[in-house]
Amino acid sequence: MLKNIDFNITVATVIITVVLQFLFIRYASYNIDKVDYGNFVLLQTLIAGLSAIFLQIPGQAFDRFYNQSKTKIEFINEFRTMLIGINILSIIVITIYGFIYDKFSFKVLAILFGYFVLLNNYALNQKVFLLNMQRGKYFYLKILEASSKFLFPIIAYLYYKTLESLLVGIVVGYLFSYSVLIYFLKEYPYYVVLKWNNIKKYFLFAYPVVFVSVFTWGISFSDRYFIDYYMTTKDVAIYSLLAMVAAVGSIVGQIYFMYAEPKILKSYEEDPEHTFKMIDSYLKSLTLIFSFLLLLAIVLPREIYTILLEKDVVYNDYYFQTMMILLVVIFVNILHIAHHMYLKLLKRLDILAYILLVALIVNLTGNMFIKQYGIMAAAISTLMAYITILVLQIIYVSRQAQLKYDHE
Repeated sequence: MLKNIDFNITVATVIITVVLQFLFIRYASYNIDKVDYGNFVLLQTLIAGLSAIFLQIPGQAFDRFYNQSKTKIEFINEFRTMLIGINILSIIVITIYGFIYDKFSFKVLAILFGYFVLLNNYALNQKVFLLNMQRGKYFYLKILEASSKFLFPIIAYLYYKTLESLLVGIVVGYLFSYSVLIYFLKEYPYYVVLKWNNIKKYFLFAYPVVFVSVFTWGISFSDRYFIDYYMTTKDVAIYSLLAMVAAVGSIVGQIYFMYAEPKILKSYEEDPEHTFKMIDSYLKSLTLIFSFLLLLAIVLPREIYTILLEKDVVYNDYYFQTMMILLVVIFVNILHIAHHMYLKLLKRLDILAYILLVALIVNLTGNMFIKQYGIMAAAISTLMAYITILVLQIIYVSRQAQLKYDHE
């Protein structure tokens, strides 16, 4: 494994990204005003929602059809052209958000729009290097992206100590990162390509992903707004910090998705049956790794967690137990995302949408208990939702396999 250069680059990418994330968590926990950070989280949640609504169809279609395209430059520019319309639509949504959720100034919302535009262009264009398996360039781009999200906001907040400075830091970081990305993409010159037949094909393949993404957003992030409504913005900050520390468990998932998924997508074009066996093997390995990591997280001395979080948070049993639940949430989330590759390859993302709708209902019902039981109720409701997704996916895929076996 150590001689596998692609794997080593993938691991290095994830480790450096996580180190930068650690730095941000530490700084946010000890130095950023909890109200500022809570509001920052709410705005980040909005960005995640915009991505769920607007970016998933082009993103999923790009992944699925890239290896089939004959003219890569034209294919890439089809999706770059789509982003123009997406950016226009995002202005409307952010404006409506500003009227409904009357908490943020016009300046904040304008900066947020700039952030979203840079984010969606960066996210789509960097896929070229991942799908081409140009791990070296992808490594640099992911490190730059992590710096934009975690390092630049710290630098900006050090000087100005405002909510706006956190957002401006991200925008400046993405501007720098995007300039490097454009340099890497010089062999893919930009021009407008609009092919309605292809757009229809991409839409028909991936439109269920809109429902999937919106339901996923509701399960993963809506609890922040419930906490803000039932409790306080400070509680949003504490819950989000606990979730970020628990997200350390996603290191394995990041390595998996960056290394294994491109191989799975490419393998499926050559041998579908072998690909399904490959996914099954990967899922068993992930389950064993997560079981070990959960046990390790529980037995570690709490003092270690104070490297990232304030002692008052770490040594509060209620907060610590919530963080452990959130760690299990991360593991189950990664498993169900890895498992729904089956549905993606079978082109049955519509089934995933129905499954996620059930899980969203479970989650929203659980979030109603936040007022009575606090942030732990948010963690438990999210966990129950992810377990629901995983179980229903396993039942569906197993049933399909049995039907195929009976038919043969």
